[in-house]
Amino acid sequence: MVRILQKYESTPQRIAWHALFWVSYAAMYVLIYGSFSDSYLQEFRWMITSLPTKMMVVYFTLYYIIPRFFLEKKYVAATLISIGSMLLISVLQRVIDMEIYYPLFNPRGLGDTYFYLPKILKIALGIYPVVALASFIKITKHFYNEEKKSKEYQQQKLVAELNFLKGQVHPHFLFNTLNNLYALTLKKSDASPEVVLKLSDLLSFMLYECNSPTVPLSKELKLIEDYISLEKIRYDDRLRTTYEVEGDISSGQIPPMLLLPFVENAFKHGTSDSLDNVWVEIHVALRNNELRLSVMNSNGIEKQHTPEFEYQQGIGLKNVTRRLELLYSNHFDLAIRDTDEMYSVQLTLQIDKLERPNFPPA
Repeated sequence: MVRILQKYESTPQRIAWHALFWVSYAAMYVLIYGSFSDSYLQEFRWMITSLPTKMMVVYFTLYYIIPRFFLEKKYVAATLISIGSMLLISVLQRVIDMEIYYPLFNPRGLGDTYFYLPKILKIALGIYPVVALASFIKITKHFYNEEKKSKEYQQQKLVAELNFLKGQVHPHFLFNTLNNLYALTLKKSDASPEVVLKLSDLLSFMLYECNSPTVPLSKELKLIEDYISLEKIRYDDRLRTTYEVEGDISSGQIPPMLLLPFVENAFKHGTSDSLDNVWVEIHVALRNNELRLSVMNSNGIEKQHTPEFEYQQGIGLKNVTRRLELLYSNHFDLAIRDTDEMYSVQLTLQIDKLERPNFPPA
């Protein structure tokens, strides 16, 4: 309790708020009761002599009873200690009245005994309102701060989860691209230098552009174009690709590398050597802040069902789906269709409904 009070006293702003509370209480008391008796000076004198004991029981309640009993859900103990403390303070106030107030300001009150029970109970009832008011403010502030801490904690959890998911996208994408380069070097392909150059551009995007919560949609689509170019170099004429963009993409903003995993997934699972007709079709349209992404590819996935295979197959899409849920909540629609001949992804996204645009980047 002493440590808490020291912390409290070292905060000038809190001291000022408490001083304002007591000045306001005293002024209201004098104005209200003074109007009843038409004696403001008499009520002011009574307030001055009774204020110290009221402050004692209020701060005992605020810094001992509430944190140690009420907030610990020991309600019976809190009630009994509160009643006992107010009765004890009332007895003390009665002594102060008999020794100070009555001799100085109201000698007619000296005829009663010190421990006159009706007077003590009347004093306790006079103390109760200010204790109740201060306790209400204290408890309300406590639960407000707890709610604020809870929201901050949830925010931090979401930030950590988003950063983790985006952090998984980067190495996942890089791993696949390096595999492509490795395949070309094994063939001693003349396209290897071009792949290295485009890979450098992609890495530059991941290192610098991804440091922002959002990037221009045009840059995200340029990243997709570079990735498609890499895949075309890898597969030569065996792969048929279609890539179309509609609408004005110069002004939209989007979280970095949000669309690329869908495209990456299409090339990864739609270009099996077992297929004669290998194709990938990508269509992007932006109208009135509604982004539509359609990705379709030939289904080259062999129907394996080992846990390792299913995990590797779905990790990219699972991560990006979770990112969409965290960033856009109910402002997106994702439909995935998987048949023997075709695998398709249809994404509709309200890019102006980004709910957490200030989340720090990964």
